[in-house]
Amino acid sequence: MEAFPEREQNELDRLQLDGDEVLRAEYALYSQVADLYYNRGLKISEIAKKLSFSSAKVSRLLAAAREKGVVEIRVHRIINRLREIEKRLTEAFSLTEAIVISSFEGEGYEEELETVTDFASVYVSDLLKGKKTLGISNGNAVNKITGKLHRIHPCELDTVQIIGSGSNTYQDVESRELVTRISGIFPGGRSYFLNTPIFMEDRYAKERLLREPSVSAVFDRMRACDILLTGIGGFQKIPKVARRGAFREYLTEDMMAELAEKGAVGSVCAQYYDIRGTYLSCEWNEKCIGMPFEDIRENAMTIGVACGAYKQASVLGALRAGLINVLITDEALASGLLA
Repeated sequence: MEAFPEREQNELDRLQLDGDEVLRAEYALYSQVADLYYNRGLKISEIAKKLSFSSAKVSRLLAAAREKGVVEIRVHRIINRLREIEKRLTEAFSLTEAIVISSFEGEGYEEELETVTDFASVYVSDLLKGKKTLGISNGNAVNKITGKLHRIHPCELDTVQIIGSGSNTYQDVESRELVTRISGIFPGGRSYFLNTPIFMEDRYAKERLLREPSVSAVFDRMRACDILLTGIGGFQKIPKVARRGAFREYLTEDMMAELAEKGAVGSVCAQYYDIRGTYLSCEWNEKCIGMPFEDIRENAMTIGVACGAYKQASVLGALRAGLINVLITDEALASGLLA
């Protein structure tokens, strides 16, 4: 975690090249004191004696060095897994595996998501070995994971888009974009794109499109995936930072009202279910295009990634629906599920 933004470092670069001499001398003093304290390990009293300053002045210079960006502090976060909670989750919901990451005190949603996806990216990267086929959904969590994937083992990886394309506003979290990104990390495999929109107003046109050979062939590829990676979408009470959805902008007020009336709590592959895990018969589900629930349930390994206590109902419904058999989450959400 960098304590200072890149902009301040750029200002320091310009200062060293062509800044005025008085200001450069001031920053050089910050740098000298910081070097003695952080790099050479001298105590404040020793620095004060060496430079003929008071200890108070040295303390002020060190504080200024951090404030001005002369000193940057990087904290390497060591992720801790909560094994007892993992065991209880696995038993309670008949999961193949549960991974629960401890939270850092005072973290908000963004920090929790970074921590959970840091571990999820390592977990998924380690699974990708030999010949594998990976199905990719969309959303914030999956976007972050794919951005952090790296090649650990030799792997001939085929990647499949398991949800239609939607938002022009949030292209970076689109399944198609994520498949393209992964193919750059694992060259040599093939990418299978689902060349359909995520939503079609005309049901008849949707059914015709799904019968097209090029489209039905991708659905066949979905069923052959070794691993599916998906986020778990919420329905309401979504933090502002988590509202960047690849399909939510297509939901009309009438559709939202219908979903609310039928008890929607969350979505997987853009399809909504209730707290019992029941797939909802509604206009949105009938018109959106994604990997069918029955095929997701049949997959050997479907990894769901979610965090934040507000997602409790969404994840609970997905687990009851049998859509997830590997859950990667944070302590707050896991504890809520067990409660």
